[in-house]
Amino acid sequence: MHIDGWTILLQAVNFLILVWLLRRFLYRPVLAVIAERQAATERVRTEAEAARRAAEAARRTLEDQRATLPAERDRLIAAARAEAEAERAALLDKARAEADHALEEARARLAEERAQALGALQRHAADLGTQLATRLLRDAPARALTRPLLEEACAALEALPAAQRHALADGTDPVPVRIVAAGQLPDEDAARARDRLADALGRPVALELTEDPSLIAGVELHFAHSVVRRSWKQTLAEAKEEMTRHDSARTDADPVA
Repeated sequence: MHIDGWTILLQAVNFLILVWLLRRFLYRPVLAVIAERQAATERVRTEAEAARRAAEAARRTLEDQRATLPAERDRLIAAARAEAEAERAALLDKARAEADHALEEARARLAEERAQALGALQRHAADLGTQLATRLLRDAPARALTRPLLEEACAALEALPAAQRHALADGTDPVPVRIVAAGQLPDEDAARARDRLADALGRPVALELTEDPSLIAGVELHFAHSVVRRSWKQTLAEAKEEMTRHDSARTDADPVA
């Protein structure tokens, strides 16, 4: 076999040209496509790994949340129960306070009504007692009873300090004095009263005699600015007032249970 050197050289040149052509027009594009495919594959793999990690994190989060659900449920139930119990206690306290307030108002109203009823009854009893005493006393001999009461009125005037007696005289001469008696005053009683009044006042006295059967028995000495009363009418009025005041004080001291 004869080997031509030119032939080998030409074949070598042809091979190099073929390699160059393959490298330029085939190998580089294929490498670029391969590199692009590898990059896409790596990107997809990276994204898949990220998605897997996210899914894993979400799974762990869900598991943690699922594990805390019973505790959270128990906490919410306990909180709801506590809130309901607080509201129930508040409602009970409010209802109790309203009931106590209503009871206090009822007690106060009952006490007021009782006091009013007792006061009316006491006043009625006092009026009835006064009327009965007045009716009984009217049958007594007023003239015999008026004389000692006139003496008491004169004695009460004489017992006053001198300054007060001189003030009753009011600087007038004679001093006007009106004697109001339950009945007709005898002349001797009127004269004796005039003398005693003149001695007590230190001035002459001008008497005016009038009658007032409502006094029952007794007299009233009317001066310019004051009155000296000694009569059964006054005594009965004072007894009625004292009885009413005493009964009212006893009623106030007896609260409604």
